[in-house]
Amino acid sequence: MARPETWSPSPRTAAADYSGEYSGFDPLEELELCPTPDLPYSYAYVPALYLAAFAVGLLGNAFVVWLLARRRGARRLVDTFVLHLAAADLGFVLTLPLWAAAAARGGRWPFGEALCKLSSFALAATRCAGALLLAGMSVDRYLAVVKLLDARPLRTPRCALAACCGVWALALLAGLPSLAYRGLQPLPGGQGSQCGEEPDDAFQGLGLLLLLLTFALPLGVTLFCYLRISRRLRRPPHLGRARTSSLRIIFAIESAFVGSWLPFSALRAVFHLARLGALPLPCPLVLGLRWGLTIATCLAFVNSCANPVIYLLLDRSFRSRARLRPCGGAGRAARRISSASSLSGDYSSVFGSTSCSWGRAQQAHPIPGRRVAAPDRWG
Repeated sequence: MARPETWSPSPRTAAADYSGEYSGFDPLEELELCPTPDLPYSYAYVPALYLAAFAVGLLGNAFVVWLLARRRGARRLVDTFVLHLAAADLGFVLTLPLWAAAAARGGRWPFGEALCKLSSFALAATRCAGALLLAGMSVDRYLAVVKLLDARPLRTPRCALAACCGVWALALLAGLPSLAYRGLQPLPGGQGSQCGEEPDDAFQGLGLLLLLLTFALPLGVTLFCYLRISRRLRRPPHLGRARTSSLRIIFAIESAFVGSWLPFSALRAVFHLARLGALPLPCPLVLGLRWGLTIATCLAFVNSCANPVIYLLLDRSFRSRARLRPCGGAGRAARRISSASSLSGDYSSVFGSTSCSWGRAQQAHPIPGRRVAAPDRWG
């Protein structure tokens, strides 16, 4: 009985783009070891999905950045993380029209090598920034819920800004391999060029290391923080429904990111191992890997527009701001207060109360002889 044909890539095998599709063959290669046709009709629905994610993500994330950046006065800690996360998603979605155009042309890249490298760098850097910012947000929630006053010296605006700057520095470093090893690769049959990675073992090893450092490690930190938070929520004194509502919104953001990027990261790890020769694959599995990466890439790219949708569905304050609902004098006073909340003050909203309800509550239930303070700025 003949053994099934296996695929173990070598430097003379095809490179791969972000969807896992082989982007070119060495001209000396006369035989394609494992023929793997494109996913049926991917030239139609993949670009449509990318363009839809671009439209929603551009409007939603730009609105979030505008909403948070225009705030004057003190800003709560989670504001900083949400602002930088929206900026990372905004940078990500700006590249989607380029990939949509290439997908509609059957993978052919019409924009030249410079844009290929820059857009690949932007994808890698912003994905890394998003994962690390979410991990930082999880650590902040852990300190606020579990450590409480013990973590007060660490939970300052200066520390939050320094953490975000450190995240961007690491993200830029994580994008450098894409800048160095990605470029135009010839498509089989001389049908043009595709934006893909060079078939280099060094890049495959770097790819595995980056998956560990920019996805697996932040995911481990996030899981640890939320396990500890869930244990704290089950013990008295209870945090109350408003605080758990804020946590629910942030947990939804984390879950959307993990659910979107986990399939892509897992399949990319398998791909890197296969190209290094550590995991020979039968040809049917190569086809499944390629098609799976195409679908997983769509799912991962759509995550760039997910956060504004989550805010719109779960955050009443964000819905009010999105509708431009006037708040009167209380709303004008609120503009001097931070827009994003945490576990103190207005906990029920990631973007903080529009302060219509907060201002009305002060007017309806004043405390004689005592001035009611605004929500804690360190949330």
